[in-house]
Amino acid sequence: MRVIVAHLHTLSARLHFWMVEYAEGSSVCLPKPLAPLSTLHTDHEPTEAVPHPAQMIRPIAERLGLEPEDLSVASASLGWVESPGEWAPVALLRIDGDQLPELEGGTFISLMDLLKVPITERMLLREAYEALLGH
Repeated sequence: MRVIVAHLHTLSARLHFWMVEYAEGSSVCLPKPLAPLSTLHTDHEPTEAVPHPAQMIRPIAERLGLEPEDLSVASASLGWVESPGEWAPVALLRIDGDQLPELEGGTFISLMDLLKVPITERMLLREAYEALLGH
């Protein structure tokens, strides 16, 4: 399972996504980036039980230096990513609160910075945008 972490300001609706620099390049996916040949499928039907993304809250909060109660599941499924030999669900976690927190180990990007991430991740961010702000 992969997650994308976003912060949406409740008054201004400014949306930011957390991006990490991995050895393979920039990625908004945690806990590891997608494979270079990954493709997004929004209609994939898994053949086995899928764990709920709430299980990712504690490890992602620890990684970001947040308290677990600062994160919530905003979307249990943005879609499925097919990588060579692997299918992975992608969920959206939201950092709660009005202020953009100061975190280490990455940077927040806005919609204007999307060219810094691979195309499959841009498509996932589109799904995340629609999940948070509607169509």
